[in-house]
Amino acid sequence: MSPGDAAEPHDGSPTHAVSAALRRRLQQCYEHGTKLCQQEVCDHDYAHSILVECVLNDPGNLLYVEALLLNLQKKYKNNRRGAWLRGFGGRGAIKKAAANQDWTSVLKLGPHLLKTNPWDVVVLRAMAQGCAAHGHHEVELRYLRNALEADPKDVAVNRHCAQSLARMGHYDQAIACWTRVDEVRRGDDEAQKMISELQIEKTRQRGRPGVEASRAQHAKISGQPDAAEPEPAAQEEPPRRREVQLSPRQQLEQQIANNPADVEAYLQLVDLHLADNRFGEALHVLHKALHPSGHNPQIQERLEDVEIVKKKSQLAAAEKQATEHATDQHRQAAEQLRTELQRFEWEVYQRRCERYPTDMEVRFQLGLRLKTLDKIREAVPCFEAAVKLPNRKSAAALELGECWQRLKQYGKALDWYRRAAESCPDSQPEAKKLALYRAGVLAIGLHNLNAAESFLTQLAAIEPQYKDTRARLDKIREIRHKG
Repeated sequence: MSPGDAAEPHDGSPTHAVSAALRRRLQQCYEHGTKLCQQEVCDHDYAHSILVECVLNDPGNLLYVEALLLNLQKKYKNNRRGAWLRGFGGRGAIKKAAANQDWTSVLKLGPHLLKTNPWDVVVLRAMAQGCAAHGHHEVELRYLRNALEADPKDVAVNRHCAQSLARMGHYDQAIACWTRVDEVRRGDDEAQKMISELQIEKTRQRGRPGVEASRAQHAKISGQPDAAEPEPAAQEEPPRRREVQLSPRQQLEQQIANNPADVEAYLQLVDLHLADNRFGEALHVLHKALHPSGHNPQIQERLEDVEIVKKKSQLAAAEKQATEHATDQHRQAAEQLRTELQRFEWEVYQRRCERYPTDMEVRFQLGLRLKTLDKIREAVPCFEAAVKLPNRKSAAALELGECWQRLKQYGKALDWYRRAAESCPDSQPEAKKLALYRAGVLAIGLHNLNAAESFLTQLAAIEPQYKDTRARLDKIREIRHKG
């Protein structure tokens, strides 16, 4: 998508009439949605469902768009990437609508697509083009701001922003965008040309104080086209020092230099490094932050998390090498990294359990790491504690079933598999099927045919073709028939 493909900018006349009754209803929705966002525990998806109606019905209202984007940014904790897992549908439709310059459809599709990633550059640029076509200039810039936050060095986004800003007379900001293009693509002819032209235009406009505002005001009051006015003679000004535009990374580094205890600045700088897979620099920043922050737990835990991500990245690369080359040396290297990662994660969650002894989620995560290291008996108390959590009740019960089965306590294992199946919510059908299957198979091994048939019959009702469920049920009936 290129900003040059966008429809001509609108002249500013209203394109979307909102009745007084609709305006009142939308305002009520907006107030309700913003109140939800301000709550300590916010249901961001519900708030989005309310705010999205405001944006769809009044796409040029900056307040509505701002509230919608801020809610989604809070949902994803400003990670600049949105949800880890997203659906595959929707973007094709908005690309097609933008290609056909069907801007009304673009403005209808976009707010829904932003739900999973408010920094989706494709969607945001299409929305900005739609706003430009309909004269929603402030909202256009708001969408572009999020697109730029996703990757401040994105050349296409910076070009788009520069063209929109220049069209609206924001010359300094437009020059800053073209400067970033020039930094990424050294010697870019278009960037250098536009920087020069905008500098000239900015100087020219500076010599005409108040002329544009007075003309706009005159046209607004009289309803007549702008009348030609003589230009006052330009006054010479002393040369100004060129302002140095700091990149987001440099701004954060300056912020930290001014306030070495600014934890939030350190964390934002780490996010910038991680976005470019600069794990070493991210770890350096966090180590540097430990002392001035007083060994803040947030810094300590982020340090551990980044180390885990780094080790996982190294393991993925080693596994890829092992698959491509299939040598003992590559396989051993991958296995060594896997063991190191498992051991490190166990140590991390062991420390966190000591730090937060009442946090059952941390204890559940420790149990998973212990189980991976075959420390089954040590894992059992962790899962027994986590089973009290409503959102972990079924998962912890399933893990307990596996643990007791590996410890050859088959009666306990069967009971925990049953509890896992009974407590599993409808939103987790795969976990429920797995619990029923394991319960059925174990019951067959224990010669408890009634229980086995009950578990497997429930499973067959959910998914008849699940693994060998049908064959096992037939075997049970065959045994009974012979008996």
